[in-house]
Amino acid sequence: MTEDMLLQLITEVEKADPIDYANLPFDDVKLRALACKLIAERSVELESSGMSQDALLATLWVSTAKLVLENIVLNARLLTLMGKAEDARVLIDRIARQSRGQP
Repeated sequence: MTEDMLLQLITEVEKADPIDYANLPFDDVKLRALACKLIAERSVELESSGMSQDALLATLWVSTAKLVLENIVLNARLLTLMGKAEDARVLIDRIARQSRGQP
């Protein structure tokens, strides 16, 4: 997967599910490109490692799961630091309900 391909794909994904950069003092275009560069480099490493297709998929899925977990923890931590610990619990409860197919 090339950086350009990833950049095109992430741009499309963000149209449907935009990231809230919350006025952070960073250039979102540069951050997006950096993320794509890092993933493209990791892709080359994994694809050239000789791993089986199953091992490669397992690595990608566990990496995705770790990123989702990190995102949940960071959001909960931010809410807690803002004095909104209850909102953090509500967020995690909502995510848990959605994972079970409940609204």
